[in-house]
Amino acid sequence: MNLEEQLSPEQQSEREELARAFREVFELDSGKRVIFWILEQCAIYQDAFSGEDAVTNYRLGLQAAGRRLIEKLDDIEPRLYPKLLLAVADLKAMDRAAIAAKQEQQDDET
Repeated sequence: MNLEEQLSPEQQSEREELARAFREVFELDSGKRVIFWILEQCAIYQDAFSGEDAVTNYRLGLQAAGRRLIEKLDDIEPRLYPKLLLAVADLKAMDRAAIAAKQEQQDDET
């Protein structure tokens, strides 16, 4: 049985609205930055194991939240998360280029 078959009309509508909202967020570079920042705060790109059970468990909890976000992206569209990673790499490259250009301009003025 399919998930859509189990949802009430209200739940289906809410699910569709959330998917629409995620797609709108992904249309903006600022939205992509925010989603990636949230994933970073969830320690999704870090090793969870610290040698201390409390810290490890805390990081594992953060990572579980990050994985839920990635699962939601995959549920909406399986290519959203890979697109996010590529877009963030491009944004970071543009940021580095802008910083270098600004630094070069400042060096030329002095």
